[in-house]
Amino acid sequence: MCWLSNLFKPKPPILTIPHPEESRNFQSNIDDLSFFLILEEWFGKWKVPLSYQYFWRARPIVIVPGLAYQGANYPALTWTDRTEIDPTWANPGVLAHEMAHVSYSFLTITDVAQFNITYQEVKSDALVKLLESQNQYMKTNTTELHAEIYRYLGEKMPDKLKAFYPKLF
Repeated sequence: MCWLSNLFKPKPPILTIPHPEESRNFQSNIDDLSFFLILEEWFGKWKVPLSYQYFWRARPIVIVPGLAYQGANYPALTWTDRTEIDPTWANPGVLAHEMAHVSYSFLTITDVAQFNITYQEVKSDALVKLLESQNQYMKTNTTELHAEIYRYLGEKMPDKLKAFYPKLF
């Protein structure tokens, strides 16, 4: 009887990354309207609060064909404050990653130290462990760790980390 009851036991859900990486689109013919739609998709899928969406809409984002990376940010301390994205990588996930870099720029040195401590505390979280097992880039440095957590886990990241993502939660 025991083996029979095991057949009908509900199986636990398979753990998956909430925001898996989108494929590169080599046919991309990005324009202002389609980029607006990508921005709106990011707002919806990552649940960016309405109160911060104006801030993100006002962020200068430049489409740069042939960019060496998927995207790049130039902070306000440089001659221009903007985000650049290669059109073949213009998708909500890359946008989420780049906007997490902008959010990170609002953290103080003390905040960054506390983020690292808090990250160590939540490393046993099932989603964090899954992401770590699949993503080597997040181990590059704290800035990339911060961006990759937001990019792949979004609102499903451990609640303790959300305080370190200004204007995203």
